[in-house]
Parts: sequence; structure tokens; C-alpha cells
Amino acid sequence: MPTEDDVDLFSKAAPAAETEPSLADGRTPRGLTPGGWVRTTGWLQVGDHPVSSALVAAVVGLLGALVVAAALVGTQPVAAGVLVLTVPVVCGAAWWLFISRLKPASPARNIGTTPAGELMPGDDVRLYGSIGPVGHVAAVTLGEVVEVTFRGGTHQSWPRDETVHLVRLLG
Repeated sequence: MPTEDDVDLFSKAAPAAETEPSLADGRTPRGLTPGGWVRTTGWLQVGDHPVSSALVAAVVGLLGALVVAAALVGTQPVAAGVLVLTVPVVCGAAWWLFISRLKPASPARNIGTTPAGELMPGDDVRLYGSIGPVGHVAAVTLGEVVEVTFRGGTHQSWPRDETVHLVRLLG
């Protein structure tokens, strides 16, 4: 029986849609897996700014290139210089290609912590500490232990006072 606002008071409610994690602009983040969690990159965070893992890969490449260049500089100085200039770029670019195309991952920023007992559906949290994949909270069951169900069906149990890391997905 519809009302004057065309609302049928006796119809069944539609099943609640399972929400997905999303970015501020509504897009789906890179790295969303079929299991519902999001692969993330940028394990290093300075203040509230995540450091690109491609930059970390470039620094590691530079360190390796410096070691090899130190061995070569006496006999092949030009090759040593080329190594120091190109290896970091190649390492950073290869890692960026890997996390953007081959095994997509989203950058994320930790925005704070909260006790597990205060989680709400819709929160994005780190599944395993302060780094790693992100889960989108679908349901929370409070008890002695907080049972959290994430989008995709993953479950996690934490003591009520366990500190969990809230996250903002950036891309």
C-alpha cells in the first residue's frame, strides 16, 4: 500500500548492500582483492605522510649501485658512474610498475588508532598491526572479544582494548 510519498509500507526491505572500501572521490582503490581486503604500499610513514615504496626501492637500488661502483671505480669509472645514475631509477620504476600494473596496491595513510571495541561498520583498518593490508569493516560483534567481519567475509578477533590502526586509502 503506497503512501502519498510513494513509499510502500508493507514491502520487504531490500537486503543491505555490502559496501566496498572507496577513496574520497568514490573510486575503488587499486589492490582490492576478491577477498575484500586492499593490498597497500608505502610501509614507511613520516609524520602523517606515507613514503612511496617506489622511493624506498630506488634508495635500495642506489645502495647496491654504490657498493658495485666502489668495486668498479678503479678500473671502469664511467661504468661506475652510469650504475650509480641508472640503477636507482630502474629499481624505482620497476617497483612502481609492479605495484601499479602487475600486482596493484593502493597507497594508504594511517590516521590514528582506536580500541577494537570502538570500531564501527565502514571503518578501514589495518588487518595485522600498523602496516600491511587494509580491511573495510562490515560488522562488529561486541563481547569479551570483539569479532569483526570485513567486506568479503574475512573475520578478525581482537580483545576489546586491542589498539587497531585506522587508515585512509589514497589511491
